[in-house]
Formats: sequence, structure tokens, C-alpha cells
Amino acid sequence: MKYPSLTMIEVDPGTIVIKDELPRVRTDLGEIEKLLASFERYGQLQPIVVNRNMELIAGGRRLAACLLGNRKALIAFNDTLDPLIMREMELEENLQRKALTPAEELMAIDEIHKLKQSLHGESVSGRDGGWTMEKTAEIVGRSKQSISDDLKLAEAIKQFPSLKECSTKSEIRKAVKGMDKLVKRMEAVSQYEKKIKGRTNKLFSVECCDAYEHMKRQTTDSIDLLLTDPIYGINIDEVAIGIGGETGGLSTAGYKYKDTPEEAIRQYKALAAESTRFCKSTAHAFVFTSPTNFCHLRDAFRAAGWLCSDRPFIWIKNESGQNNNPDRWFSAAYEIALFARRPDSRLVVEGKPDWVQIPPVPPSERMHQAQKPIPLLRELITRTTLPGSFLYDPFMGSGSSIVAGLEMKLFPVGCDIAEESYATTLHRLSEWEKVNCIV
Repeated sequence: MKYPSLTMIEVDPGTIVIKDELPRVRTDLGEIEKLLASFERYGQLQPIVVNRNMELIAGGRRLAACLLGNRKALIAFNDTLDPLIMREMELEENLQRKALTPAEELMAIDEIHKLKQSLHGESVSGRDGGWTMEKTAEIVGRSKQSISDDLKLAEAIKQFPSLKECSTKSEIRKAVKGMDKLVKRMEAVSQYEKKIKGRTNKLFSVECCDAYEHMKRQTTDSIDLLLTDPIYGINIDEVAIGIGGETGGLSTAGYKYKDTPEEAIRQYKALAAESTRFCKSTAHAFVFTSPTNFCHLRDAFRAAGWLCSDRPFIWIKNESGQNNNPDRWFSAAYEIALFARRPDSRLVVEGKPDWVQIPPVPPSERMHQAQKPIPLLRELITRTTLPGSFLYDPFMGSGSSIVAGLEMKLFPVGCDIAEESYATTLHRLSEWEKVNCIV
């Protein structure tokens, strides 16, 4: 049978050939009954695309609905369609398939929604006509709210392409939430910096700068407690399970950091040498590290003149930690820190054990991948330092040590080279001041 060169015509759906080797046709056709009901109510809005041999190109669900309802099928030949229309058909067909990744699906929904708006006009509130979210939801079998959420996530993927690494939409949402928080913190930085810059009596001092330079600028014999959490040197940025269960993936805080063994050793040596100068003879130090590098850290501090405990201080987390191979290894449930002291130091609280059991920060509340809980840091401060003392953290991350120091009536000083970390710290300090009515 010869068909005229018309853009769209109606045919018996039984005349359309579905080739066995056709990769586009899926066996799970979804809620065909709902699509058929839509056809009965509104008509078949989009054609089934076939070639000149009446072989199916796109529109398997539409064909199934026509067959189910024993109704004529609206078809179009692929060689008569405008390229824009063909792209529309391709997108719609792809959205009915299950092979798309979450990011691909979101971007396809975003593109087809915008494409249909360009073809049919945008819907304006209070007016008839134009393409709406309801119509996009209808053709992909979703709710209007689902489409609205998907379009927002698609915009986030455009801004942060690394979100394509996420394995589920839920993980994309978590990452976007963390990134949104980060953007808001960055926006608030300049305003808060102006506020604290004009103060004559500063409760704290934080900077966004290189730790090595910052340590050199610290006044000799000025610090009472060195409380810091430098990188562990275990390549956590490459092996940690991030968003979507992917090794080395994004954290929910929305950013990553490098954690090489070489840089860790460099940090330990510089920290040990400089801290001997700027810490008082009565000072204490807690430096978090990994079991792998504990001896390197302890040896560096001893060589610089610190008195160091042979055993690490242990933080028990009350829960199992990250484990990429749970079928082969036990899950880590604790972290360690080097405890060191200067020659004239004395503990404020005597008789305490060399461990503490405190829950970690819940993942949903974490602002930094390695964030330490405030109660843990308060406990370390209580054991070693009196109110009015100076606390120093050259690797402050999200600022937990700075906030803990303020809560314990200390004068905290810190820095971090990452703008994201600095912004997060300022955000937390701003919130702390609001709660404590600091003007």
C-alpha cells in the first residue's frame, strides 16, 4: 500500500510492523490503560512515528494504547517530520524507556518540557492555551508535583554537572540540598565579614587562607590549646562512599577535598614545628589522624619538642562507620587523635580515661565530610583548658572547633584554605551569635 506524503494520517494500528530486532520497543509498556483514557478524552495528541515500510520508529506506548482501545492510530512518516518534531518524539520515547540514568531522565524531561513550550507556547496563569506542567506530566505518566521537582533538579544539574554521577534521584536531591546550603553560606560571607570587621573586641578570629602561612603569623607563646583535624592522608577523596553509593562520590555537603599521604605528612611536620613556637609552655594539643599515620604524627611532634602519649586518644562513635567491603572487613566505629602536651602543662580535669563515647554528626546535618561533633570537642576542651584561654585550629573545616571554643568561653582562632569551609564556618558563627544574642 502506498501512503501519501502527508505529515500525519490515521491508520489501522494492526498495519504497523514491530520488528523483533528493534531496540526502541520495550516489553514493559507501563500504564497503557491511563494513556488510552487520555486518548479517549483528549485524542491522540502526538503521532506514532513509522518509516515508509510502516515499521515502528517511535511511539510504542501510543501504539499499544490504540491496539488496546481498537481505535485508529495517528501516524507520521519519519521523513516528513520537521527535525524539531522528531526531537520531540525522540525525547518522549526515551522517557518511556527504563535505560536512562537519573540525570539523563531529568535532563530529558527538562528538554521536552521546554521544547513543547516552544512549539505550543508557554502557559500563562489565568489564560487558556499554552503548554503546562500538567501536560508534560501526562505524557510521561507522572504527577505535576513530580515534574515540578524534576525541572528544579535538572536546573541544578546544569549548574553542577558533577551531579550526573549520582545513581538515584534521591541522591541528586540530597546533593542539591547540600549545594543550596553551600551557595547560601557563600552569599552571606561578605555581609558577615563586614559585621565582624568593625568590632573592637573580637570573640574569635577566622580567615580563609593557607594554613602554613597562617601558622607563621601566630604570635609566639600565645596559644593554650591546639585542637585540629588535618587531612588523614588515606585518600578518602578516592575511596569514600559518597552520594549514590559511589566510591569517591560527592558528599552531601556538596564538595570534596584532597587527602593524599604526601600532603598529610607535610601538614604534620609543619604543624609540629610551628606549634612548638606559638603554643605556651602550659599548652595541650589534640590532633586527629588515621591509625595508618598516627606514628608519623607522633614522631613529628616529639621531634619538635612535644611530650606525646604513646597511645592514641580514642573517640568511639556509637555506630558502625563507612565500609566499602563489609563482607571482608569489620566496620570502623572509632577515630583517634594524638594527645600531646608542653612541659609545664597540667590537666584541668584529672582521672579521665583516654577515650570518649559520643555519637557522630548525622549525615543529613553534616556540613563537611569530616565534621566532628561539638560535644566531642567540648569534652576535650573541658579536660585541658580553662575559660579565657586561646584555642587554635589551622584546619578548621566547617568550624566545629571554633563554635565549641566559643561555647566553652575560649577565644578561638582558625583558618581553612577552602572557601566552602570558610563560608560554612562563618554561617555557623552567625547562627551561634543569633542564639546567644551577640550584637
